[in-house]
Amino acid sequence: MCDSKSHRQILMSSAAMFAAFCVPAVAQEDQGSENYTPLGRIVLGAGVEKVAIDAAQSISVLDETDIEEVQPATIGDVLERSPGITTVGSESRFGESLNIRGIGGGTSADEPRIVTLIDGVKKYYESYRQGSLFTDPEFFKTVEILRGPGSSTLYGAGALAGVVSLETKDAADFLEGEDAFALEQKLDYRSNGTGKQSTTFLAFSPDAQLDALVGFILDDSDFMESGDGDRIFGTRVTETNTLVKGTYSFGNDMQHAIEGGYILYRGEADDQLLDIIDNVSFFGTVDREVIDTTGFVNYQFNPLDNDLIDLEVQLSYGKSENNVTDFQGSPGIQSSFDTDYAYEGIGLRVENTAQMLGNRSENYLTFGFDLSTQDRISTRASPANAAFQPEGTTNTLGVFAQNEFIWDGRLTALAGTRVDLQKTTPGDQVPTEERVEDAGRAATLALHYQATDRFAVFGSASYTERVPVIDELYDSRPTTGGADQVPAGTLENEQSRNMELGLAYNHDGLFGGENQMSFKTVVFRNELDNLIARNNDGAAGEPTFINIEEAYIQGIEIEAAYESESFFGSLAYTLLEGKNKSDPSSPNPNLEDRIPADTLVLSLGTRLPEANVELGWTGTYYSAESRVQNGMMGPVTIDTSSNLIHDVYAAWTPDDGPLEDLIIRLGVTNLTDKDYRTHLQSDAIRRAGRSVNLTVAKTF
Repeated sequence: MCDSKSHRQILMSSAAMFAAFCVPAVAQEDQGSENYTPLGRIVLGAGVEKVAIDAAQSISVLDETDIEEVQPATIGDVLERSPGITTVGSESRFGESLNIRGIGGGTSADEPRIVTLIDGVKKYYESYRQGSLFTDPEFFKTVEILRGPGSSTLYGAGALAGVVSLETKDAADFLEGEDAFALEQKLDYRSNGTGKQSTTFLAFSPDAQLDALVGFILDDSDFMESGDGDRIFGTRVTETNTLVKGTYSFGNDMQHAIEGGYILYRGEADDQLLDIIDNVSFFGTVDREVIDTTGFVNYQFNPLDNDLIDLEVQLSYGKSENNVTDFQGSPGIQSSFDTDYAYEGIGLRVENTAQMLGNRSENYLTFGFDLSTQDRISTRASPANAAFQPEGTTNTLGVFAQNEFIWDGRLTALAGTRVDLQKTTPGDQVPTEERVEDAGRAATLALHYQATDRFAVFGSASYTERVPVIDELYDSRPTTGGADQVPAGTLENEQSRNMELGLAYNHDGLFGGENQMSFKTVVFRNELDNLIARNNDGAAGEPTFINIEEAYIQGIEIEAAYESESFFGSLAYTLLEGKNKSDPSSPNPNLEDRIPADTLVLSLGTRLPEANVELGWTGTYYSAESRVQNGMMGPVTIDTSSNLIHDVYAAWTPDDGPLEDLIIRLGVTNLTDKDYRTHLQSDAIRRAGRSVNLTVAKTF
């Protein structure tokens, strides 16, 4: 990162923002509003239900409207409009990983630093030079992004970057009033890549006790092109996706509920680069099939006459597999054999929230445990070099408790702790039988004070540890004699100590009438000890992964929004800096090389209620940056120019007559057809050029 991004400048920038937004404090009294900004949306993942602006944490909540507005090809297209999060890798749906606050997308160690959930089920996939999350954004109605390690207490020790929680749609999202059945058919077309997608949902609810939803997506895309007209490899994909979900409620006051869900993603792509993350041709081409399965059964018990019981039990299953065949390239490449890479896991989560109310106080104690087993499968046509992307099994028992105390509706104090006991066993072909048993711990303390009806200040301190994963423990280079050798030495657990300070401002009726303006900013510093990094300079027989003794990442995140009947807008700004303090003169690619460019996303729009028309524009600005990447031939400096990307859309939703419940949306992404890449992408990657996107949807 640029030297100008000092800690002092970050603090000065945040102070200036605080002062600027203190000016409206003397504005007119709140008048109430039915037009809520995104910061006024309910967040479920931070403990007790609350609106995002009232959480003592940097949180973004995206809903179905946000997803539809983007007309996304991948889930990353949606997430990138929030502060602090970006995607790493190519435009391919098989080559996309996430990065939150400068952590993610670099090595196998990055995936456990970000907890990803689909309907509460943990998703995890790591494979060299491939993406980590395989799904279609069309299935989701809500996405919560919880930035920072404070969420480790609830979701798993070691979530240094944060949590991304995705919730699929329900039957209730399609049924209106007393309707028992609904059918929605949606067709999407993208000109860049000639992408065609059909989405069908069937919703059914014969009574108040039962509802069910079935969804099916078929997508077929050709190669996308950059702004210069160059083919973007890995983007020619055929996908079929299935969603089945249902809930049955019973008992007095419907205090019992059983919910089940099944999601199947299947994607196929032939003759694509093996290195789908960096789009480097050196490693040759392959045919790839990705199959991702998510299943769960939930039991909920919430008796109205007992505030101490609000119980949820989830039994879950997940498997992400990436089958690689027909390798075409150098026979010396380690991955030149047909392989099936997969992660398969079973989990049990039991959680209860006890509510205790006083005259002026509220107290919510959430506690429970997680039990999981996960297999890393690496099936090869040839067993050669079994310590490269090794097989193994990880068993984890996590116990957690988090208490949230609210006094007089203004002061909130949150404290949580967690311990994860983890045992990792290598696969049969790994040249060692040594099991590794260790414990990861997490703790957080957060305060939120509502100083006035409009202003709030908050802060938090959190600590978490991450236990090394299978790749870090057992992946090794061959010795000079050609035999595999287990890495020498022992990796220490990663440790994170994170401090955050923030300010929130919310004003209803700012200009009179029904409108709302919201603003939230967070300044943070994350001290990282024993950060695990890939040892790119290591020789044969040396450890593949090593510890960096001391490092830090710090930054500022700003989120603001305005919403009224006729106008709306939002702003997301991110500034980050990271440094390897152990050797500041020699940037490490797993730290500085993972810090994204400063990013500003501004969206503006207007509604014409009489015509049922909505118009919107989004501008995304990336600052110019330089970074040093340690490649196979030594350090390489990568310069990224500044870029401003424009997206526009128009939507028409007639509310009566034969076209009622019809939605027509026309959008253009990368309006100026700019040839560019984002800072964390390799020189070989370009982002997609201009695309005209058309969506037509009808509910029957």
